[in-house]
Amino acid sequence: MKMSYKIIISLTVILILGLSGLFTYEYYINQNQTSQNQEEAENTQDNVITSEFKSENNSIVPFTSMTESNGSLYITKSLSSSANLENANVIPIESDFFTIVGDDVYYITNGSDEFAPELRRCGLDGNNDVSISEFVSPLGSPVVIGDYIYSAYYTEDDEGLNNGIYKININSGETEKAIEGEYFIYGYDNDKIYYTSNSENRGSGTILHRMNFDGTDKTEVLNFNVRTDSIVVYDKYIFFSAYDDISHCYKIYRSPKSGKGNIDAYSFECFSNVFDVIDERLYYQANSAVYSSEINGDNEIKIADIDEKSDSAYGFKKFDNKIYFYEKSNQGDILYQTNIETSEKLNISK
Repeated sequence: MKMSYKIIISLTVILILGLSGLFTYEYYINQNQTSQNQEEAENTQDNVITSEFKSENNSIVPFTSMTESNGSLYITKSLSSSANLENANVIPIESDFFTIVGDDVYYITNGSDEFAPELRRCGLDGNNDVSISEFVSPLGSPVVIGDYIYSAYYTEDDEGLNNGIYKININSGETEKAIEGEYFIYGYDNDKIYYTSNSENRGSGTILHRMNFDGTDKTEVLNFNVRTDSIVVYDKYIFFSAYDDISHCYKIYRSPKSGKGNIDAYSFECFSNVFDVIDERLYYQANSAVYSSEINGDNEIKIADIDEKSDSAYGFKKFDNKIYFYEKSNQGDILYQTNIETSEKLNISK
């Protein structure tokens, strides 16, 4: 669909993940949550599900730049043109965000100033390519849950009448706006969406809510006095990073995703606020190296040193015993592959 298109989401860093510094674990109680928020959280029932889309058995499949399916690694033509990934299957499509469901590939076109991103479906060989929906965005944190794709969508066109969270039936292609409004999604579980409101989060703090997949049962689960764009919802926790004015560095925090309880903090000196949580481990940049630790901060291991010309590491992905991440420098972003067992690090950018 041809249109003047502009995505202006102030909280854009959804794919940038990680963080930095000497990593130690300490306990921290957030003193900035008001008594009203505590009362709200205590009244929240974790097992209350009013949405018709609840599905405890359905896995959550995100859109990403590389993905695993049936034990094989898949990438798109876009990534293969800039990186050498051994034993990776290349899907002949131009896209930076895709996922695989069965034998079908769902991907988002890169878009341009003239054309909006679009959701399309094709086979693993790129054939049978068809358009599915225009109401999707790479910045909308699209995922597949059961028979639906969910994605936030934002545009200035039509005075924002199309803004909202959409659900797209992957069998019929039927697209429906599930929730009205301007949202930025930070995570999902099997019955909840974790989100911020664009209008509400333009101040100096961070307020995170959760709601059912039909937009009901909206509950505040995080109210932090420092603004952050780096949030990961994983298992029972909300992980986020924020700058600390006292120590003059970033910290990563862990808060119960129910909204009840205290906030734990990992403290460190750091050069980057990006991090990720993969397979029950944190991956982050500390000083001039990439490290990993268990969620509770134990068993920290060094993954690889960062090149002395690089500023930061981000975009952590894991496949088998290998970690993939980018290093940002004046020469551009370079993709590396590191063997977790041997610490062998390879520059796989072309």
